[in-house]
Amino acid sequence: MDATDAPLLFSRKGFYGALMDWSMRDEHFKTQLFRFVDVLPMLNTSSSVSRHLKEYLDDEQVNLPPALRVALKASAGASWLFGSGVKAQVTGLARQFMLGNDEKEIVATLRKLHEQDIAFTLDVLGEAVVSEPEADEYAGRYLRLMELLARETAKWPHACQSDLATSGPVPPLSLSVKISALYSQIHATDPHTAIETLSARLRPILRRAKELGAFINFDMESYALKNLTLRLFKTIFS
Repeated sequence: MDATDAPLLFSRKGFYGALMDWSMRDEHFKTQLFRFVDVLPMLNTSSSVSRHLKEYLDDEQVNLPPALRVALKASAGASWLFGSGVKAQVTGLARQFMLGNDEKEIVATLRKLHEQDIAFTLDVLGEAVVSEPEADEYAGRYLRLMELLARETAKWPHACQSDLATSGPVPPLSLSVKISALYSQIHATDPHTAIETLSARLRPILRRAKELGAFINFDMESYALKNLTLRLFKTIFS
């Protein structure tokens, strides 16, 4: 981020975009950002939102680019951030990460992001699965979500463009799959059984994604599953 980016920070899209971009680069900042989002529903006034935003994100221990820190300090005078619709505006930031379970809400939120030329990848959130029927349900949820979004994205008139000129359009439908949600007994010390079981649940997802032109991202998750995830990827595509 250089000096030429600074004016963009004082627009709503530029400010939110800078927050999200920096959260992907800095783990501590990402933690602070999500802590702020977590307390947001309890903040009832513009002043309390402003105070908490600065407490969580404008701390000297948080590593911020100079331009973003200046924007945070100036946020008290930004009517688009701390005006009458303050909670709705900041909730919009959170909604770019967490969509809820209602299909109409999911579709409406993603359509709005698309209209702003913001691409997405979706993940099915939840705790670790504890049974094989539950793992089957997770696999089914990924398939149902893919079918839902394929019907929706087919109506969109254009694809989002990558920031890199050489990359071209971004796939309109992208899902991030947690492999730990597809096998209740997953363990790095038994990779053969894990890969055999995971492959059986992944192949229908991957075949349908190919038919729909969807992009599937393998979520790397924890370090403990890194080697297993890489081995699974190589095995299932060989």
